[in-house]
Amino acid sequence: MNSWKMKEIIVMMMLAVACGVLYLGWSTLWLPISAIFGPVGSNWMFGIWVIASPLVAYIVQKPGAALIAEVVAAAVELFTGSHFGLSALLIGLAQGIGAEIAFLLFGYRTFNTFTLMLSGVFAAVGSMIYSLIVNGFAYYTTTTLLLTFSLQLVSGALLGGLLAKIIVDALVKTGTLNGYAVGRQKKRRAA
Repeated sequence: MNSWKMKEIIVMMMLAVACGVLYLGWSTLWLPISAIFGPVGSNWMFGIWVIASPLVAYIVQKPGAALIAEVVAAAVELFTGSHFGLSALLIGLAQGIGAEIAFLLFGYRTFNTFTLMLSGVFAAVGSMIYSLIVNGFAYYTTTTLLLTFSLQLVSGALLGGLLAKIIVDALVKTGTLNGYAVGRQKKRRAA
């Protein structure tokens, strides 16, 4: 695998910071949404909290990109005032590990809709594992656990992985990402 280029590190950090700010706004929005839909029903929002991983991984296509992006985004969310406190960073680490595993399974060679959506699903698994470790199984009724986990899996796939694919593909069409792995990959396919 090629070593990281400075421009890849810079774009990763810029996008991770932007996602961290998005996460803070999304966390603030989560409060009234959870009042309306309840803490289980509001889990449709989950996927946005993991979008940094597939977004950055799809662009740079390097080992560690998903994990680093998610942890940096979570740190930005924490340090900009998230009401989730330190758990924002810890759950970001768990989500980043989950997302990274999806790309590892394919040897960091396959970055398509399936692997991006899978990264969102695995981020949800990481999130649920963290929640179960912190809260314990007794915290959830069986129905609550299954509904929460199901909504997070679907949201991670759609709002995390699929939305990241749509955003990056739109940017590729503008030529903005020609100097990155995703842009070069699209050029080779077009030739």
